[in-house]
Amino acid sequence: MSMSIQQEIKRAIEYTTQGNLKKAEILYKKIVKANPENHIVLSAIGLYYLNLGQFKQAKKYLLKSYSIKQIDATTEGLGLLHYHIKENDEALKYFEKIIDKTTNFDIIDKYINLLLEKKRFTEALKLAEKCKKLYPIKKESMEKYVYCLIHVGKFKEALNECLTLTKQYPKYSLGWIRLGLIYEMYFHDEVFAKTCYENAVKCGDKYGGYSNLLINASKTFNHVDALKYIKKLDNLKIRSDDLNFTKSVVYFKHREFMKAYKYYINRTSADKEAQNYFKFKTLWDGKKYKDEILLVYSDQGIGDCLMFSRYLPFLEKYFKQIKVLTRESIINLQKRSFKQYGKIKFYSCNIKRTPTHDKSILLSSLPYILKMDIDDIPYSNGYLIEDTSAVDKYKKLINSDKFKVGICWEAGGIGWRELLNRTLNVSLFEPFFEVKNTQFYSLQVNPTMDNYKDYKNLIDLGKTFKNFDDTAGALKNLDLLITVDTSVAHLAGALGIKTFMLLPYCPDWRWFDSNKTTEWYDSIKIFRQENTKSWDDVIDNIKIELKNWHNDYFGKI
Repeated sequence: MSMSIQQEIKRAIEYTTQGNLKKAEILYKKIVKANPENHIVLSAIGLYYLNLGQFKQAKKYLLKSYSIKQIDATTEGLGLLHYHIKENDEALKYFEKIIDKTTNFDIIDKYINLLLEKKRFTEALKLAEKCKKLYPIKKESMEKYVYCLIHVGKFKEALNECLTLTKQYPKYSLGWIRLGLIYEMYFHDEVFAKTCYENAVKCGDKYGGYSNLLINASKTFNHVDALKYIKKLDNLKIRSDDLNFTKSVVYFKHREFMKAYKYYINRTSADKEAQNYFKFKTLWDGKKYKDEILLVYSDQGIGDCLMFSRYLPFLEKYFKQIKVLTRESIINLQKRSFKQYGKIKFYSCNIKRTPTHDKSILLSSLPYILKMDIDDIPYSNGYLIEDTSAVDKYKKLINSDKFKVGICWEAGGIGWRELLNRTLNVSLFEPFFEVKNTQFYSLQVNPTMDNYKDYKNLIDLGKTFKNFDDTAGALKNLDLLITVDTSVAHLAGALGIKTFMLLPYCPDWRWFDSNKTTEWYDSIKIFRQENTKSWDDVIDNIKIELKNWHNDYFGKI
């Protein structure tokens, strides 16, 4: 690149630094016009537009520069561009090409965020350690290291690091929020966690502080405080899908469905990937459109898809046809279960083209749009139909004269906070394995730890599952399921399978404040923690109940 071009680019940068953006843009365009195939010039103007947040223009120039020659600055710019427009897979692709060479904190920080989102926690921690070495006294670097330690469950190390962080930077709000999370998730000390979140508010982070205080109040069923924090957050007038969801949970937990949906349906992108991928048309307003087609998108997780699918039959009187976009792993199960409703057709979310339709709705919003409150929850006695061939298949694998019990001890989740709250170590189930004349079967797919292999009385069925038809086939051959809050629990309940479900003291909103039963499924019995620090009471109560069911079973033979 000639000296004159370098000088002109330097002058354009100076204009930008001085805030004279118009002059900078005119000069950049002049340079590009004179050098349309110069990759450095194209990269420079692309990065200029990126810094201004003009992503369409940035993408145009950065991609052209990248096609001519792949230099580090352009690669970093494309990674940042895709990160900002939430094309995370593309952002990962570019970051991965540069991450081993870069020392740019912004690049490392955002790449760690993406790794955490993808649940690649070990990689994220390794990179956070590198970042901390590069920037040992940078508070953002210290915080990110703490956050990654929390994600991999290294709470003691996270605590030590976080105490150092809050001591060195007592006015750094994110340090207090991370310390609160540690006390919340590791020590189960909601009181001190609350103090940490209050400190974050004092440091000026009202949004972060009040958001976590709201979660804290919601988890502990402190409805009065929760409503107080909702009001404070509403006064901030900050639009956030995550925040709206958190607010909705407060009302859901207290069985106030319609108030909950006030916030729930106001999430602008309830499923951002779906909104980007599928071109949805007008949102359904709940009125009848006899000559039109409704598209229902199955948002949230598999458990939600199973739970909310009970509302699909009620849509037939409103539309001439209902098209449901659903998960591939449950599509055959749903097709079979709702076969008698001729207007309902199922399509995989993996299809490349959106089915033709006139109106659209998210599956999880159906109770609200149908005006079916908590007292109107339908089909609590079961509504899904198993595949008889899968039942026969697992009858051969579950061939025992003993009392047959399935178990699940790990749950997936959109957020790590939810995941940790619903996942146990299989070793906690050891007391159950002591019950005589009982055979246990693992329905866990790809468990995180392999210590389940240590138990001779536990047969692994999870490795044979290809979809939820297989899981359902196995469940229909069992006498009982013992599980944490996971999609298998919803499947069992929707099939009418007798189930013992272990719930943490602060459960997901779907289970409300119930201690024994749930309005969603008649066949599920709840065993909920009496305190946040121990599962002993739950394990003891289940073992007693298991023995009783076991004795009744053999008494009937």
